Amino acid sequence: MKTPVKSIRAYCMECGDGTCREVRLCHMFDCPLYPYRFGRRPTEAEKKELEQLINAVDSDPIVER
Repeated sequence: MKTPVKSIRAYCMECGDGTCREVRLCHMFDCPLYPYRFGRRPTEAEKKELEQLINAVDSDPIVER
């Protein structure tokens, strides 16, 4: 039986065409599973970095979502 975080990793692998590279390069920052895509819980620093990235993308008028 997989842990919830490992199940999220498996889902992300499927979404990323089954390659680790695509999971690593994922650009779906607003996906609720994004912080867990590597199969582990994100650190506080990673959570903060993601929040800053999302805020930067939200404030950039050139970036289309």
